[in-house]
Amino acid sequence: MTRQEKQNMKDLKAERLQLFRDQAAFRPTERIPHFCNAVTWKVFDAGESLPRALTDFKVMEQVVRHFLETYPVDGLMDVGIRNQFTVMEAFGSEGYYYYTDDSVGIKDHAICTVDTLMEYLDDETKYIWTKVLPEKYGDEWAQKDLETWKKTFKEYLKYTYFIIHMGSVSGKEFGIPSLAPNNPAKGAIQFGIEELESNLLGIKDLSVSLRRHKDLLLDFCQKWDERHIQPLIDEARKGDGPRPDKYCFDASIILLSQNILNPKQFDMFLWPSLKNLLDAYAERGMSVRIFAEGSILRYADHFRRYPTGTLTFHIEQDDPFEFREALPNCAIMGGLSTELLANATPEECVKYTKKLCDELGRKGGFILSEGKMLSFRNDCRSDNLKAICDFVSGYKMY
Repeated sequence: MTRQEKQNMKDLKAERLQLFRDQAAFRPTERIPHFCNAVTWKVFDAGESLPRALTDFKVMEQVVRHFLETYPVDGLMDVGIRNQFTVMEAFGSEGYYYYTDDSVGIKDHAICTVDTLMEYLDDETKYIWTKVLPEKYGDEWAQKDLETWKKTFKEYLKYTYFIIHMGSVSGKEFGIPSLAPNNPAKGAIQFGIEELESNLLGIKDLSVSLRRHKDLLLDFCQKWDERHIQPLIDEARKGDGPRPDKYCFDASIILLSQNILNPKQFDMFLWPSLKNLLDAYAERGMSVRIFAEGSILRYADHFRRYPTGTLTFHIEQDDPFEFREALPNCAIMGGLSTELLANATPEECVKYTKKLCDELGRKGGFILSEGKMLSFRNDCRSDNLKAICDFVSGYKMY
């Protein structure tokens, strides 16, 4: 790239950051930004196969380049770095995550039982190495020799380099800003109840244990959040505050457990820590994106008290217009469903996108995005996404 091209991308990145920040703060913008929630769909759209793209970093880079060259989005949820399979395969054993020709998935698993939760909490590292890994790999665990570990570590370093490299490619060559400080390389914000659901117990065992072992789970969540969430609260209150020059949001949170918790359980297991964290961000004038997988609207009352500009909900299944009515103080990220993208015509997609922009974003408070991650081959039609991108990038709000 020439010096002028580099400067142009730097300016474009700054412009996009400002668009995201302004809309999140309910400040009108000249156009509506589009933060695209495309993941493995990019692979199919580029004419590649999942096995090749997920195990060859050069192929994945070409996939991402093809996407960014074809679709003028302002942000991208995944720049190809959710493919740690080379590390897993170097170890010579299948992990929890897997891929086929058509999809990437995660096997139903739980690394703890209710009886071992506190043992895990006492020493997470020791528990992983002495219980989880030997059980996960069985007889193969003792057969892993030094050369296997060296090979695996070498692939891990390559994977880490790829994460850094793709951040440079997307940012410097295409002007794509980073979503939030807690990116996949640094780890996500994970509340105790979310950790129980996604990793330690799983949905089924957690659902049963919420009724049979309430006090034990509550004790676990309180201790987990004290260890993992309280430092984030302290950091927010003592830190430098908002970083509008570097990130679209100052923090990104993913919530899923609200879909299996009843209101009483929500208030008991999730809300105390979530409230304290959001309060800390609000006190410092920081902007938070909450990806609410499933639905969050039945808990709308909990979020009405926050100042405008604090919370942006990336909604998956909730209707955006109902959401705006229920939470007028919260910005909305989303609006585009896979049903629309996969089944409508380009003209219908543009018409609905225009409605979203006009009714939700003209006064600020709206960022166009896909609700569900575009993951499967038939989640989206290329001509539909191209029509939406071309429209929203040129549609002037004033």
